Order: sequence, then structure tokens, then C-alpha cells
Amino acid sequence: MESHSRSKALIDLEKLNTLNPEGCPACGRKFELGELVVLACGNWEGECYIHEDEATFDRKTSAYYEQRYYETMKERSS
Repeated sequence: MESHSRSKALIDLEKLNTLNPEGCPACGRKFELGELVVLACGNWEGECYIHEDEATFDRKTSAYYEQRYYETMKERSS
């Protein structure tokens, strides 16, 4: 499993140019230089970078999830 800190990144110019055409898949906002982002699972295929404040870290799986997606997963497993 990926570690908590290896899933985090700062938006640099390369990531900014790559990610900003679509923006953040969790909230739709554009990314800014120097912002902290995390690789997270959500209602999309695979992992995507999203704003850290849109993510929840699950200690059991050692992974980040988009908050609404995580809440839905928890409700379904209850």
C-alpha cells in the first residue's frame, strides 16, 4: 500500500499545466501553484490528484478518497 506522505504532492508548473484543463475532479476548482494535492480514489477510474481539503485518508487501506465517495462507501458497508 502507498504511504500517507507519498500520496501528497505540491502543484508545480508541470502538474499545473497537465491538470488544470479539467480542474479538480472532486470540486471542479482549478489548481494553483504551490497547492497541496493528494492522489485519491473517487467516482472516476483509478487515482487522480485532488485538493487535499477534498480528501479523506483511510488508515485501514492507507489511501485517500474523495470525501463524498468515502462517505458513500462507509454507508454501504454499514
